[in-house]
Amino acid sequence: MIILIGGEKGGTGKTTIATNLAAKRAMENRDVLLIDTDAQGSANYWAQSRDDSEAKPHRVACIQKFGKGLQAEVQDLAKRYQDIIIDAGGRDSVELRAGLVVSNKAYIPIQPGCD
Repeated sequence: MIILIGGEKGGTGKTTIATNLAAKRAMENRDVLLIDTDAQGSANYWAQSRDDSEAKPHRVACIQKFGKGLQAEVQDLAKRYQDIIIDAGGRDSVELRAGLVVSNKAYIPIQPGCD
C-alpha cells in the first residue's frame, strides 16, 4: 500500500499524520517505509529521534527523496515494503505530483475555516 499525505497548504498536520500512520502500521508488524519529500525534513528527524530513543519502538525506516526520480524510486521500493507512507510538503511540487501518481490512497488534510 502506498499512501500519500500531502497538499498545497502548510501547517495542516501532514507530517503528524504521516508519522503517526507509519508508527501505527509498524506496531502492526508491517514493514513500513516513510518517505520525507519536504526539504524541512521533519519526518526524517522524527524517524531518527525514534531510532535514538531508549524505548526502541517498532522501527520505521525513513528516507528523504526529492525531484523527478521519486515516482520510479517509490515503484521500486514498493517491491520491498508492505507500506510506503509519503509525506509531501505543503506546496505544489514535483514530489507532491509524483506521489499522487504512484499512491494507492491520498489524504489531503485541511485547516477548517472560521467564517
